[in-house]
Amino acid sequence: MITPLLAALCALLLLVSATLAVAVVRLRSGHRRARRELSRLSAELESRTRERVARQVQRERQRLERQVKRRQRELGRQEAELGRRRSALAERRVKLEERAAKLDGRAEELTERAGELEDRSRALESREHLLEQSEERLRDKLEEIAGLTTEQARSRLLGEIEEEIESDVARMTHKADRDGRVRADKIARELVLRAMSTLRGNVATEGTVSVVKLPSDEMKGRIIGREGRNIRALELVTGVDLLVDDTPRAIVLSSWDPLRRTIAARALEKLVEDGRIHPARIEEVLEKTREEVDDEARQRGEDASFQLGIAGLHERLVLLLGRLSFVTDQGRTLLQRAVEVGQLVGAIAEELTLGGAALRRAGLLHEIARAEGKPMLAHPAVASADLAARYGEPSEVTEPIRALAQPSDAPRRSDAVLLVTARRLVLARPGARNQNLQRHMDRLHEVEKLACQRDGVDRALAVRAGKQLRVHVRADQCSDDEAQLMARELAREIEKRIEFPGTLRVVVLRETRAISYAV
Repeated sequence: MITPLLAALCALLLLVSATLAVAVVRLRSGHRRARRELSRLSAELESRTRERVARQVQRERQRLERQVKRRQRELGRQEAELGRRRSALAERRVKLEERAAKLDGRAEELTERAGELEDRSRALESREHLLEQSEERLRDKLEEIAGLTTEQARSRLLGEIEEEIESDVARMTHKADRDGRVRADKIARELVLRAMSTLRGNVATEGTVSVVKLPSDEMKGRIIGREGRNIRALELVTGVDLLVDDTPRAIVLSSWDPLRRTIAARALEKLVEDGRIHPARIEEVLEKTREEVDDEARQRGEDASFQLGIAGLHERLVLLLGRLSFVTDQGRTLLQRAVEVGQLVGAIAEELTLGGAALRRAGLLHEIARAEGKPMLAHPAVASADLAARYGEPSEVTEPIRALAQPSDAPRRSDAVLLVTARRLVLARPGARNQNLQRHMDRLHEVEKLACQRDGVDRALAVRAGKQLRVHVRADQCSDDEAQLMARELAREIEKRIEFPGTLRVVVLRETRAISYAV
């Protein structure tokens, strides 16, 4: 019994020992694998750490290099600025030294001249003393010879001298007047001949009136209407004065705005031809006439742009270009002048190989804002540049236009210099240059703008050849008493801020309309 039990126990011990041995072997192999994995991970971590540190070092080095380069550039700029300042100081020092040398030389000259003047003054004093003595001796001798006192001799001598001077002055005046007339006639003939020989092209006549022919004098009464309602409606909707006088079969339209005058004249011709003249028909015909004039203006704008080889202009710019043909300045329409400026600046730019396409557009559009008919709050060139930019024109076109508003001594770009030069050459053309109308129009623009700045003002029109300002106010925003006060205040403000010849009548109109239709 004991032997089998011992054998079983021994076998069990052997099995446990074998199991433990196998477990120990496995643990050792696992430990060795763990050590290898730990060493591999440590190596990988160390390599990644070295790479990260290397990248950080590289980034830090690049950042430092950029800082160094930036500081080097700043130092270079500062050195250049110091060099310029040193050169400027050197030039100024040289100029100051030259000026000091000149002042020293002038001081020496003044010292020499002061000595000469002292010598001359002493000589003159001695001479005066001798003259006084001679005069006393002569006076005594004359009194002895003539038997007259000094005062009596002086009065007689002065009377004779005065008579001789008056006769001499009369002869010299007559001779100078005759010679001046002859010389003036000769100079005038030469000037007229020189102007006639240098005159080129047609000169447009500037005016403020248009004449509409009538089929008969009876048509004047129909235009005036019952109690003047038709003529008042015409003047109200057109902003043009209608002058009905004794001129046979004609009526005169007066306005400083040529576009308003043209539209009013054409509308009146249509009304006369149609025969139906009443306020409703007047407004209808005037609206159609405005559309026809705009169509004609578009055609003229397209012709002008085609003449310069310009394409792609906005429709609004084409319309405003055509409206420039209704405005005259210094003997020509603004459209003619714009086309000439565009042609000339393009030719100059092509001769200088600077490219003339953009400058031709700038020359054509440099006064486009003056066709809008609105008071301009800025310089015309600035307003034209802003308007062109608003309708898609690039900076190569708008910036030269904007430079026209700069002072003459301000630095400009090369393309702006070309545009300014071309405009001055066109303005200096041979022929008539009447600037009085333009000054008058500018003054009326200023008057209208001043009135439009008031609260409650619907529109303001300068009529009667600039002798009357009609201010239309909104009835719901201005009472009758306020309208009277506005007229007085506007008149005082115009007196203070605007210079104008004669008298300007300010009329504030407050009107309420009731409209209905019978079908």
